[in-house]
Amino acid sequence: MSRALSSELLKLRTTRTTAALVGSALLLVLLIVGVASATGGFSDEPNPGSDLLSIASLTPLFALVLGILAFGSEFRHGTITPSLLVTPDRVRMLVAKLIVHFVAGLLLGLVTVVLALALIAGIFSVRDIETGLSGSEAVESIVGMALANAIYAALGVGLGALIRNQVGAIVGSLAYIFVVEQLIQVIPGVDTAVEKFGFNGLTSALSLTTGDSSNTLSQVPSGLLLTVYAAVFLIAGAAVLRRRDISA
Repeated sequence: MSRALSSELLKLRTTRTTAALVGSALLLVLLIVGVASATGGFSDEPNPGSDLLSIASLTPLFALVLGILAFGSEFRHGTITPSLLVTPDRVRMLVAKLIVHFVAGLLLGLVTVVLALALIAGIFSVRDIETGLSGSEAVESIVGMALANAIYAALGVGLGALIRNQVGAIVGSLAYIFVVEQLIQVIPGVDTAVEKFGFNGLTSALSLTTGDSSNTLSQVPSGLLLTVYAAVFLIAGAAVLRRRDISA
């Protein structure tokens, strides 16, 4: 397993796509947070720091794409065959990719939310505005957002193993999160369930970025249910990967 982990870590570190995704996530979040912190009017906001920190919940989508590319780029560029020469056991390869990308997602979320918090605190101190965030709330948000990124990266690995076409996997997953869930919420009778058990609601609850928490699960159950979703895709991906003809 150590050999497989080293191989996957090397791929992740030396791929330009990784740097592009991480850089884009950090730049996008910090740019929006910085501009909003510097120009927003927060006189009527009881907890402006939490509202601004919710912008960092964009990063799980980048972690999701990063996870999908773990397998998607291998199939697209034909490197899956030499990879299997290093790790012939396909399930072991999936586990190695899962571990490496889970940690990468965790670090991405941790770095992003810590930098966002520091930026908010710095700008607010200059503007003489209270963030409204207690120490415990900040820690819970940091932990929740870091875990959300890690779980989304794991989900992406499962999707990448399940759906061979990386473009289809990326477009399909993002379309579901941004479009399909929103459309389903319009249907009377299922809107509350989707808000509570859908990806958007669970991510907001886990990262503590939901405005009205009455219709969402608490932080721990949200994280557990997101983990179950990721596990389902990982198990399905492993089953398909074991039987897939990689030469086709």
